[in-house]
Amino acid sequence: MKSKSRYFFVFAATTLIFLIGLIIGAKTADTKLSKLGDLEQDMRVDTMAVEIEYLLVSEDPCKWINSTPLTDDLYQIGSKLDYMENQLGKNNRDVMRLKEYYSLLEIRHWLYMKKTSEKCRQNNTLILYFYSNYKDCDKCEEQGFVLNYLHKKYPDMSIYSFDINIDNSAINAIKRKYGIKTAPSLIINDVAYNGFKASDEIDNLL
Repeated sequence: MKSKSRYFFVFAATTLIFLIGLIIGAKTADTKLSKLGDLEQDMRVDTMAVEIEYLLVSEDPCKWINSTPLTDDLYQIGSKLDYMENQLGKNNRDVMRLKEYYSLLEIRHWLYMKKTSEKCRQNNTLILYFYSNYKDCDKCEEQGFVLNYLHKKYPDMSIYSFDINIDNSAINAIKRKYGIKTAPSLIINDVAYNGFKASDEIDNLL
């Protein structure tokens, strides 16, 4: 009889722990999804703010070319997108859609910087970096580290990152124009370089 009571107690305790685990897990998942939903909404507001900021800065571009609010805003949106990608996965539909839209913002910023650099006679270094998230790019992660290092070394350097696998007409047009077919590839001040570039090699090209 004592043995039956012991088994019953163990079964009841195990079931209780299992149910508590389920409840905590469900609550954690709800909180996580709610947080990601808020983050997605923040990103949409941030991108709209960047669009309006472009219009304001375009009225007097030379006055703003050495200030960085527009670049900082773009960088912050990119950081939020990285977080969403890590949480939801690289192939998540919402992540891919936001990533494509972010790429268009980057292209717009790159074109704006090219135009204002010429108009205002400034030598701004502009780098486009094409990477792949799939396992077909052994050097992409290392190339990313090199570019982060150079960005810290040269804060005025503008670096734009693009997933080479995104099928978008604007990105495809840039790839066709500069002959970009593999990752990693770089376009440094309008000149394309296929393959990995070490920091000293990029330094020599600036």
